[in-house]
Amino acid sequence: MVHPIGHFPKRFFFVMLVLIAASTLALFVGCSGGSGSGVSQGGESVPASSTKPPRPGTTVVQLEFLLSYENERNAFYFPIEGLAGCAFGPEGTLIFCDEKRGKVYGLDPGTLTWYEFDSPNSRPYRPLDVVVDGFKILVLDSGGNSVFRYDLSGAYLDRLLDIRQVDPSNIPQVTAFSLDRDGRMLIADVSQQQVLLLDAFLQLQMRVGMPGTLDDQFTDPSGITFLPDGGFVVTDRGNRRLCRYGRLGFFEGTIGGDFDVDNPFILPQGVDSDEYGNLFVADQGNGRIHVLDRRFRPLTSIGDDFGLRGTPTAPVDVAVGPGDVLAVTDRARSAILVYRIIYE
Repeated sequence: MVHPIGHFPKRFFFVMLVLIAASTLALFVGCSGGSGSGVSQGGESVPASSTKPPRPGTTVVQLEFLLSYENERNAFYFPIEGLAGCAFGPEGTLIFCDEKRGKVYGLDPGTLTWYEFDSPNSRPYRPLDVVVDGFKILVLDSGGNSVFRYDLSGAYLDRLLDIRQVDPSNIPQVTAFSLDRDGRMLIADVSQQQVLLLDAFLQLQMRVGMPGTLDDQFTDPSGITFLPDGGFVVTDRGNRRLCRYGRLGFFEGTIGGDFDVDNPFILPQGVDSDEYGNLFVADQGNGRIHVLDRRFRPLTSIGDDFGLRGTPTAPVDVAVGPGDVLAVTDRARSAILVYRIIYE
């Protein structure tokens, strides 16, 4: 039956009103993120990304002792006499330097056997620190003020850098170095209480620091690491602090120091960073490993928290490796300690 305009039944108008209301509600829900793109708080639409919990697994909550490589007579590397820097290769090879004996050793992660690196024709040869550059191993020689290059098997390749030619006006006394993903290099020099920043062509880009106790000054810079954002951190042993710098080498601030009543550092030395920017600091003065987050706030500190095998005595360097592991070279114990990094 067809009704003339103006003579529709009342229930027709009721149905139309219900349909219009439902359409309006659906449109409102779609615009306000009813599909999961937002949450209403106090009548205000909030992006879903701001209500999600922070990404898990980036905050260090604990170090768990795994094992140690002791200075035992039947060990391939025996005797260890001057334990120094350590590093991990990309596939997990653990590398450490014996500065006094002029030796560098690597642990093959597949066969779990130790092997010795070739020695360069440089005397005196005192390997002090080691970093990994892709599939090459770089060793800092404090005896000849040089950086030597090896392959992952420990075969000698060449002398990459004569540090004396970087700054001919100064005879450097090197203590540590670091390399970033762009090929820039940092070298700590205690003869001038400075850090040399080299570009990717290993040309001197700038000098950082000078002798003293003020900001942007050093008294025995002993450890360096680049951060994920391209900035870097220097351990200043004499001033009991860390100094942080931006990517361009400009001073940004200190952590610790003699005037900090909560300063945890006694003699901070080796330092390394993980992919999230957390810092791991070997404190030789009080036998502890300090962990700071990417904003340089203390997270945890370990010392005599473990049994006899897991307690550091005089740690000199730290290295973060694949699989969330941390290696610590302990000169007083002549041992390499390995910990699991626990994140949450």
